Amino acid sequence: MESDDIRSTDLLAVRRATQGSLFGDGRLIVWFSCGAASACALKLVAHMNPLAVYCDVSKNEHADNVRFRADVEQWTGIAVTIIKSELYSTVEEVFEARKYMSGPGGAPCTVEMKKVPRLTFQRADDIHIFGMTTDEKRRIARFESDNFDLNLAWPLVVAGMSKSACHEMIARAGIPSPVKYGQGYENNNCEGCVKATSPHYWNLVRRTAPEVFARRCEQSRRLGARLVRYRGERIFLDELPADAKERIAEDLSCGPQCKGEA
Repeated sequence: MESDDIRSTDLLAVRRATQGSLFGDGRLIVWFSCGAASACALKLVAHMNPLAVYCDVSKNEHADNVRFRADVEQWTGIAVTIIKSELYSTVEEVFEARKYMSGPGGAPCTVEMKKVPRLTFQRADDIHIFGMTTDEKRRIARFESDNFDLNLAWPLVVAGMSKSACHEMIARAGIPSPVKYGQGYENNNCEGCVKATSPHYWNLVRRTAPEVFARRCEQSRRLGARLVRYRGERIFLDELPADAKERIAEDLSCGPQCKGEA
């Protein structure tokens, strides 16, 4: 009998889909991001002995992510392999080298610290699983179109799981959610994500990670990056009123679709 932390209907759908030749003969890689969705994706295919791989951005993430990663390893029985950039150890180093922080296509930190290590690690016949859910079918379609050379699988979609369902699954497993979710963030990515333009987001960073906010203020001013949009205009982060509450809907997931174009 399956444990109570996973619904039998979810697991049955994935196991039916993973029987036969759907995944081929390559390595099955789950790209673990320390978020709830990628953790659940790993759990759904744990019976297939996948590789769980984490691109190391731990120096810029909340320290609690180390605890969450260990909890997920125990839950799934899969040890997470850590790969990292050969050039950079922090996102700030990327910004300094590129003299650029973010733009419409994303941020260079994702490219240098996640995409480049992934491209170095992957093989042509690998099957890739990213933590995208039923809420993100447009993003999935766009990613498949942009990466037609990759073998992709989406167990969370097969299981009909949304982002909220992933959080419920983590809770049923008795695993405390990463701290950032409890602080009010929708994504468990780096603190002070430079793709954000929302005053609400940046004032949340100001309250929960003031030292990160201060670093972003200094570096963005020096590099000429107006990171926040306030009353319809781009302004420097150090110009943002502390009581600004405007929310801007935007995708801050630090995933494979972030191109980091200048």
